[in-house]
Amino acid sequence: MKLHYLTDAFYDKYMDCKEILQKKDRPYVCITIEVDGRKYAIPVRHHISHKYAFYTIGDSGLDYTKAVLIEDESFLSGDSPIIDTIEWRKIQMNEGAIYVGFSSYLRKYKHALKNRDSVRNDNILKYSALQYFNI
Repeated sequence: MKLHYLTDAFYDKYMDCKEILQKKDRPYVCITIEVDGRKYAIPVRHHISHKYAFYTIGDSGLDYTKAVLIEDESFLSGDSPIIDTIEWRKIQMNEGAIYVGFSSYLRKYKHALKNRDSVRNDNILKYSALQYFNI
């Protein structure tokens, strides 16, 4: 897992996608993770209030619902972001748990895609940034 920013080219391509987190003045730091041969960027966020996340400090952590598929390596900045040391250590020490947690989220999301008619799948489909990608 590495820390990255997403590039302006990524945000330009997905500018109309409201579930993809976008802040021009302070971009989100993301970790990259590979699952089933595909690379994803999961943002580090504050004020997360749902179960689809890996929590680091309080209500901060990695928000799986706002993960995006990295289809082009040029969408990852060459910059080296810095986050809180305690938060970064917790992420590093829990790589396995993060991999398992995000993989589980991906399975639930894919299951929801196949079962769109079920009301209980509405939220996972509505609020996931993955809806803009061919997963």
